[in-house]
Amino acid sequence: MFPSLIQTKTLSEFSCESCELGKHHRTSFAPSDHKSSVPFELVHSDVWGPSRIVSLKGHRWFVTFIDDFSRTTWIYMVKEKSEVFSVFKALHKMICTQFGAVVKILRSDNGGEYIYSGLGDYFNSYGILHQTSCIVTPQQNGVAERKNRHLLDVARSMMFSVHAPKSYWGEAVLTAAYLINRLPTHVLNKKAPVEVLLGSSLSFTVPPRVFGSVCFVHNHFLTREKLDPCAIKCVFVGYSPTQKGYECYHPPSRKWFVSMNV
Repeated sequence: MFPSLIQTKTLSEFSCESCELGKHHRTSFAPSDHKSSVPFELVHSDVWGPSRIVSLKGHRWFVTFIDDFSRTTWIYMVKEKSEVFSVFKALHKMICTQFGAVVKILRSDNGGEYIYSGLGDYFNSYGILHQTSCIVTPQQNGVAERKNRHLLDVARSMMFSVHAPKSYWGEAVLTAAYLINRLPTHVLNKKAPVEVLLGSSLSFTVPPRVFGSVCFVHNHFLTREKLDPCAIKCVFVGYSPTQKGYECYHPPSRKWFVSMNV
């Protein structure tokens, strides 16, 4: 109303407590262009759960670890959030042994499973810097949050396509991570995460199949007689991380099979 009164003033000189209380809003987030130069320089992590539906193997949470350089994702299914400490130690040892690399920074949210579980002492002993997002600010842990969404989008789509029960969500998420790690992405200039991590193209260890489809596992039991069925009718639920074979589930007996003869 009176511009002449404020011509010599700057905006920072004005302070109104009532306006701060009535009009305060959150700061906008600028897009980040940071990119790690070597594998495991920065690892993003997040915990998803709890799920109201327990998975086939009794899990209610899963923990994701994403390498910022290659965007390769590791998933660990857990029954309690307190297991985050043990699964990170397992991942850290695997990285040191298999890749000869060191984890420099772990970025996560401010969850108690990262802060109060003993991880702090473990980080200090190995010189790992633990970066956490501010309270109620998941945008600062955006890579892990978006990866969780990506995993669940793929897992739900696979389950809906075959009308799989909700209890299959754990195996669906693991299968989604397996496929995502091996599919090209625009983030990596049309390369697959595993390809970037290993420096060479890596094909599937076994030909990919449709999640939730009916499969027949060869019956290797020594108790099988000559007139007994030669195969067991199961459901294909994923790929074994340690064996060259398919993971199959037999609902009537609740037995699991890992076999190449499927």
